Amino acid sequence: MLTLKNFELQVSSTIIQRGRQYFEDGAVIDLEETDNNYWQAEVAGTSTYSIEIKLGNKNKIEDYSCDCPYDGDTCKHVVAVLFLLKEELSGKIARAKKANQPDFKKLLQKINVEEYQEFILAHATKDKNFKSVFELWFAHKDERIDTAKKYTDLIKIIIRKHASEGFIDYRATYSLTNEIKKLVAKGDALLAKKNFREAFTLARAVLKQVTELIEYSDDSNGNIGDAIFSIIQLIENISLAKEPTIELKEQIFSFLQTELSNQLYFDYGDFGYEMITVYQSLAELLKKEKEFLQYVDTQIAKYIAGKRDFRKDYFLVRKIEFLKAIGKEGEIRKLIQQNLDVVEIRKGEVESAINKKDFLMAKKLIAGGIKIAEKEKHPGIVSDWEEELLRVAIIEKDKETIRFYTKRFAFDRWFNRDYYIQWKKTFTNTEWRTVIEKYIEDKITEINKQHQNNKSKLWYSPDALFLDALAPIYIEEKYWDRLLILVCKETELDRILQYHDHLSKHYPTELVDLYIPAFERKGDIAGNRVEYANLAGKMKRVIKSIPAGKEKIIGVAKMLSMKYPRRPAMIQELNKVIILEKGKSEQ
Repeated sequence: MLTLKNFELQVSSTIIQRGRQYFEDGAVIDLEETDNNYWQAEVAGTSTYSIEIKLGNKNKIEDYSCDCPYDGDTCKHVVAVLFLLKEELSGKIARAKKANQPDFKKLLQKINVEEYQEFILAHATKDKNFKSVFELWFAHKDERIDTAKKYTDLIKIIIRKHASEGFIDYRATYSLTNEIKKLVAKGDALLAKKNFREAFTLARAVLKQVTELIEYSDDSNGNIGDAIFSIIQLIENISLAKEPTIELKEQIFSFLQTELSNQLYFDYGDFGYEMITVYQSLAELLKKEKEFLQYVDTQIAKYIAGKRDFRKDYFLVRKIEFLKAIGKEGEIRKLIQQNLDVVEIRKGEVESAINKKDFLMAKKLIAGGIKIAEKEKHPGIVSDWEEELLRVAIIEKDKETIRFYTKRFAFDRWFNRDYYIQWKKTFTNTEWRTVIEKYIEDKITEINKQHQNNKSKLWYSPDALFLDALAPIYIEEKYWDRLLILVCKETELDRILQYHDHLSKHYPTELVDLYIPAFERKGDIAGNRVEYANLAGKMKRVIKSIPAGKEKIIGVAKMLSMKYPRRPAMIQELNKVIILEKGKSEQ
C-alpha cells in the first residue's frame, strides 16, 4: 500500500532522488485541493506537466497521474508533488498559509444566480470547449441538446490540441490519453448512476474518433491502445448490465456490427476481437443468431481454403462457441469434424474425451495434433500437445509415460525445476540415486563427444557447457562439492556470482579466492561510472556475505584505484568499498 508516509521506500531510489530535487528547487507550482482528497498541481520541467493525486484514509495514495512521457509506474514529477503534499498535510509549515487561502466552496455560495449566468455566458461565447462541457453536464435539462455531436466535437477538440500537423507524436500521447481517461471516467460515472444511454453515447463517440486517430499516431508506448480497450470495456459493462432497455442493447449491437467492418480495429491491435466478444454476448441475448453467424461466415470466407490463418481459426472457434450457446449440436459436430486441424477445436475435442474418460480417443486426437504440427513445422505446438499427453498419463497413472515426458520437459532447451521434481517423484530414493547418476554420466559423455567432434570449430573448453548442463542438477541434489569443482573453472565474475548463494555458506574461502582475480579482471575492462558502480556493488555484496574476505577484496579495490589514477569515477565508486575497511558504512 502506497502512502505519503512510505512512498519514499516504495518508489525507485533514483526517481525519489530526482523528485526530491524538483521539490527542493521549487518546481511544484499551483498545488491545490480541488475536491475532498483530490489534489492537482503543475511541475515545471523540460515542459510544464499536470499532476493529479487522489488520497484516501490515512493518506493512502489511491491514484495519481502525470501527462509527462515517462514509461514507468511513478515519475519524478509525481514524487515531487508527493513531497510537497507530505509537507502541506503535516501541518508544520502550512497551517498559517492555509488559513489565508480562499475557500472555493464558500466563494461559490456567495455568488448569486445572475452572476453565475453572466459568467457562464461570457465564457461560453469565448470558449467553445467550455460551452460543450457545460452543455454535456446539463444535457438532461434540455432534450434538444445533441449529446452525440457534443461528445464528438469535444473529443475532436482534445485531439487537435495535442496534434502537430495532424500527427500525435510519442510524447503527446501521454497528455492526450489522460484527457481521454477523464472522458471514460465520466462514462463510468454515468454507468454507476444508471444513465446507460448517455454512457453509451459518450463511449460510441470517443471510440470512433480515437480509433481513427491511431493511424496517425506514434503509439509505441501503447497509451492510445489502452484508451481504446478502456472504452470497449465501458461498452461491454453497459451491455452486460441488467437494467438497460432492449432498445438500447439493440443499438449497441448495431453499432458493433457496423464498427467491426472497420479493419483498423484488427490492424492496430486486438480491439476488434474484444468487440466481437461483446457482439457475441449481445447476439445470444437478443436472439440475433442469423446476424452473428452471417458476420462470422463472411470473415471465414475471406481466407483461402486449405491455407492456415490464425484469423480464420479464430472465427471458426467463435462459430462453434456460438452454436453451442444456442444449442445447434448437429451443426457443431459437422463443423468440428471438418476443422480438426485447428488447434483450439482439436483441444476442445481432447477435453471432451478426457471428461468422458475416453483416454484412448484423447491420445489419438493428440497424436493427430502432433502430426499436423510437425508437418507445419510448429515445434511450440508440438510441445503443447506433448504436455497434453503428460496430463493424460497423470490421470491414467501411466508411470513410464510420466517419466518420459517430465524428463524431457525438465531439460528441454532450459532447466525446468517443476518438471525435474515431478520426474524425481516417480522414483524411490534408492532408484533415484541410480537414475540421476546415470543421467549425469550420460550428459558428461554427450558433451565431451560433441566437443571432440567440433573441436576444430570451437574456441572454448567444454567447462562452460558442463556448468550450464549440470549445475541445476547439483543444486537440486545439493552436490555442493561437485558444483564448486565446476565453478572453480570459471573466470568471469558474473558467472561465479550466479552460484554465490549456493556455495558461500559451504565454501567461503574457496569462493573468495575465485573472486579476487575475477574482480581485478572486471576492473580492468570496466569503462564508465555505471560499470564502476556495478563492480563496487558486487564487491560489497561479497563482503557482506563472506566477512572473512573483506581484507582481500578491499585490497583489490585499492590496487585498482592505484592502477588507474586517471579514472576519477572509478576511484570514487571504489572508495565506497575501501571505506568499509574501518567498519564505516557508505555516507
